[in-house]
Amino acid sequence: MANSIILKSLLETIKWLLILLTVAGLVLGFLSQGLIFDTSDALDVLLIIALLMFQHRLKFDEHNNEIDVNFAAYFFKKKIFTFSHHTIDTSTIKTISCQDNKAISVIDINYTCAEGKLSTYTFRCFKQAKQAQLVVNKLSTVERVYTAKREEAEAEKTNSATVNKFSKIFPQNTILGNAEAKNNISILRCALPLPNSKKKSVYVTVACFTLLTLFISFSSQNWKASFAFLVITYASYYFARVIICNKYYFIKTAPLSSIIINDDELFLPALLFTDKTPRTLTKQDIISIKAKWNYNYDSIENSVGKTSKKSHLISLVFNTTKGQSIPLSHWSVDSEALVYSLLKYQYPVSLDRTSEMVYPFKRHVGLMVGLFIVIVIINASNLPNLISSFNS
Repeated sequence: MANSIILKSLLETIKWLLILLTVAGLVLGFLSQGLIFDTSDALDVLLIIALLMFQHRLKFDEHNNEIDVNFAAYFFKKKIFTFSHHTIDTSTIKTISCQDNKAISVIDINYTCAEGKLSTYTFRCFKQAKQAQLVVNKLSTVERVYTAKREEAEAEKTNSATVNKFSKIFPQNTILGNAEAKNNISILRCALPLPNSKKKSVYVTVACFTLLTLFISFSSQNWKASFAFLVITYASYYFARVIICNKYYFIKTAPLSSIIINDDELFLPALLFTDKTPRTLTKQDIISIKAKWNYNYDSIENSVGKTSKKSHLISLVFNTTKGQSIPLSHWSVDSEALVYSLLKYQYPVSLDRTSEMVYPFKRHVGLMVGLFIVIVIINASNLPNLISSFNS
């Protein structure tokens, strides 16, 4: 329809990569084993059919003044199953914005739902920047644009933090407003940063598993077994890292692994300092407490395909007159409770937005996909031998 704009989600784009890899696996299997169709191949064919039926699209219907998001399965354009269906009346939209990150466009829609609560819906698409921007332009008003810019500018100021500012940047934590500050915040040793002196051991472990994966791929010509070892290779990094960090940060002479906070003093355990010595600090001993944060898009519970834009703390560093501590990652401590407690006790905290990823393992997934493509190419490199053996 002329008065409708349709966007295909990033998930629907990724399905074609999965289809391509599955088809490549079937072709390699037929070339190596002949025209033999087994149960595994049947499952692959069913997977391809299921992926072809899957659709996840956003449609802006200008005639009916609504945004319709369908996450469903279609067979010859006929809907046979609905995973999720979401409709947003354009009159309920408060703000709408579009951010382009390379080839990926992210649309954020803030609107008032039927219950009267303010909700956020996020939709991602690949190489559809013009269509995405057209949707935003049609739905944006001058008032909405300026409101969004004012709110974002207010949230991202990097001067000294207060409890109110913390609540604005982290609205998901406003429930803490009437809570008491915690006096004891425990630290998870195995999630602390990997020491520079121990990085070589972890990288050697991963390299060994990577070589083993490539060897299995080349010798067996079985991409499924190769993929299984690829997953093991990825897991080996975290497994080795957990063992090393847990051992390295356990200090027998000062085994306490908690931060203790009160009105006058702050106790930082020995594992936070390179000299492995604990500190008891007064407010005068603290130069600054720098908290880094960034946005992330989290899925909404019980809602397939829906995401919301949330703020997350990434790391925390104590700068003191008695030495600087190592960064505390959000994996190693309840960072939001820690910052909230520090603010309640009026310690000097700054909230600085950074460009760092909240969950860096998302980048690792891309590396895994790249290595998997290399494995498929290795299997494909043996095609001439397979074809010649076929002819003979």
